[in-house]
Amino acid sequence: MLLFEKRVQKLIEGSIDIHIHTAPDIFPRVVDDIGAALMAKEQGMRAILLKSQLNSTAERAVIASQQTDFPVFGGIALNYYVGGLNILAVEAALQLGAKQVWLPTLHAHQWMSSPLKTSHLSWVLKEGQKGIYMLKEDGTLKEELYPIFKKIAEYDAVLGTGHISIGEAKIVVKEAAKAGVKKILVTHPLSTVLAFSVKDIKELLDNGAMFVEHTYCAVTRQVGRPITQKDIADNVRAIGAKYTILSTDTGQWLNPIPVQAMGIYIRDMLDLGISEDDIRTMVSTNPAKLLGL
Repeated sequence: MLLFEKRVQKLIEGSIDIHIHTAPDIFPRVVDDIGAALMAKEQGMRAILLKSQLNSTAERAVIASQQTDFPVFGGIALNYYVGGLNILAVEAALQLGAKQVWLPTLHAHQWMSSPLKTSHLSWVLKEGQKGIYMLKEDGTLKEELYPIFKKIAEYDAVLGTGHISIGEAKIVVKEAAKAGVKKILVTHPLSTVLAFSVKDIKELLDNGAMFVEHTYCAVTRQVGRPITQKDIADNVRAIGAKYTILSTDTGQWLNPIPVQAMGIYIRDMLDLGISEDDIRTMVSTNPAKLLGL
């Protein structure tokens, strides 16, 4: 069992990490689904959500929950591996219990075209391959997104913005909200590949996003150009804890194991002056609302 300072341990207890990368994967991971669940359970966490860039983790989450007697959830990222903006993949994942559908991540146009993308992931990109873009040439949303929004709304699942640009995100959030999606999560908008401003984030929240998610991974050497813990703390103060979720986005071999990363993240936020109440809101209350717990 990991040992944390008392002030950190009491905030880990009851927390929910909605962004964990686990094995099996084609990328090196430090822990598998069951190991991540057991570690979270041991530290008194409430639940975790598994993410893969490759496929649905919904079915894996069911097995991990059964084997550990701990709540584990899954989702699906709409990269080329699952056919991109593929309603059939979305529907199957939701039927299997997926809690979050991410718009493209590794295969998003914004990520694939950015010189700041994480270099060790670039080998999965094929020469001449174009990123998945959310908009048509006239600037309106691609038609295949609307049935995806409808299905997410039907299951009361979460729509994560993934690695799309702010221009795409502004239209996606508005249209998804109009289509009945209640739970829209802005995925790590401060990461250098995305670099959304405070004004951008506030606009997304005003137009239908439920929460903004800040990930610990964004401050680590795992990414091409890390931001700082202070950048995140400043954004929390600017946006407000009631609109924010803190998750780790860890599991990579370069980073601490997810539950340890959560402890480090909490400690850093405390040291930067974020209150215990605000941290509890961001690691426990808000993710529980998002997952319907």
